[in-house]
Amino acid sequence: MLVLFLKLLLAHIVGDFVLQTKKLVIKRRENVFYLLLHVCIHVILLGIVFFQNLSASWPYMIFIGFAHLAIDSMKIVCEKKWPSNPVLFFLADQFLHMLVILTVVGHIYEIPLERLTVFMSAKFLAYTVALLLTVVVSPILLRVFFSRWSKEHVLHGKKEETLLDAGLLIGVMERLIIVLFIQLGFLSGIGFLLAAKSIFRFGDLNNAKNTKFTEYVLVGTFASFLIAIIIGYALRLTLKYC
Repeated sequence: MLVLFLKLLLAHIVGDFVLQTKKLVIKRRENVFYLLLHVCIHVILLGIVFFQNLSASWPYMIFIGFAHLAIDSMKIVCEKKWPSNPVLFFLADQFLHMLVILTVVGHIYEIPLERLTVFMSAKFLAYTVALLLTVVVSPILLRVFFSRWSKEHVLHGKKEETLLDAGLLIGVMERLIIVLFIQLGFLSGIGFLLAAKSIFRFGDLNNAKNTKFTEYVLVGTFASFLIAIIIGYALRLTLKYC
């Protein structure tokens, strides 16, 4: 089972990353022929994977091919409608592709549905809730918290000088790292993370020479760390009772 999964995963990586050039990615958004070409490449790679038992495996090849076409088509539509969220659509796209591969492997090896109950276990649900709180809920909470200062002229000017959504991504990643450190019991890592962020921010704060901007950065940093620590310890406490 693991060997088949790794073979299908390797075929996906080769088809989606190795053989898919940047030029093909751009062209398939405008011309369906290049999208079909991309899917055909995947089907050919699947043919190599199932070469020894091609006569019995062609339905799986067709299923994965059509699923790949549907997923990539949805991704193209979403990217055109919401061009500012490429990372989100990329992650969703790859997650759906992995789900298709797992579905095929599960069907071939007739994995009983009882095995799927692990996804409804208390531990899995606790990890899922913590992940959503860290990645989705906390940015909204922080945005609402900082809305009182959103009209500050000096802060608005600083936001225009930064990369698009860079602060959001940095905040999400740092909170994920803090939650992970708490689960591993590596509490000193939180101190190293705070120190590292302070070093990188020191230049901005020193050059800005602005009290409001300094206070904004400090409040944001401590609020982000506080939320992550609460989520981390809440998860750790919940897992003790799972």
